[in-house]
Amino acid sequence: MTKTLNKFQEYWDNLLSEKLPPFAHFGKVKDELTEHFFLLRIMWKRFLLPLVVFYLIMSYIFDVYILGSLFLSLLIFVYSNFLPDLDIFVKKPDGTERESLWYEKYFLLLFSPIFVYYVFTGEAHPIYSSEHRPFHNIKSIIIWGLFLYFIGSIFWPDVELKRIMFSVFGIAGFVFHLMVDGIIKIFNFGKILIEDSTTEEK
Repeated sequence: MTKTLNKFQEYWDNLLSEKLPPFAHFGKVKDELTEHFFLLRIMWKRFLLPLVVFYLIMSYIFDVYILGSLFLSLLIFVYSNFLPDLDIFVKKPDGTERESLWYEKYFLLLFSPIFVYYVFTGEAHPIYSSEHRPFHNIKSIIIWGLFLYFIGSIFWPDVELKRIMFSVFGIAGFVFHLMVDGIIKIFNFGKILIEDSTTEEK
């Protein structure tokens, strides 16, 4: 496992670094992933579990079978939690590069697996934005939530509850990431993290 990790780090820093901003070295990305995986455990008992219980209660009230959609909603929550950090692929223009158009930037947000695939194959075009961390904002949350509602409409065209909750889980994951980064400050979240981190260590 360690050898594989070292080889991936070598590949990332030696081959991919030219396509990424200077701060997006492997160590930084690894630390970000480790931090958010740890905090996801805290998020599960503090916020995600009550949301799951609410979804189950609503499914009982409206007599809707939701186990399949609940599974997908949990997956999209985890995925959305890491999504804002994809702006590590966005470079700041130095004056000679053209600022990327809005749909080029949001293609990365909405279709990130496709973009990351082209990064690894060396075929991705660089994305430039003068905005610092362009996905760490409320606008990106709204765009992501609307996109998920659209995807949910394809999966469950006849069940409004599933479409709404699929979007809600995705938005919750995205918002949690911004709460961890201190961009959104609600529920006295910093104090909660300190208390739960101390408990985890014990």
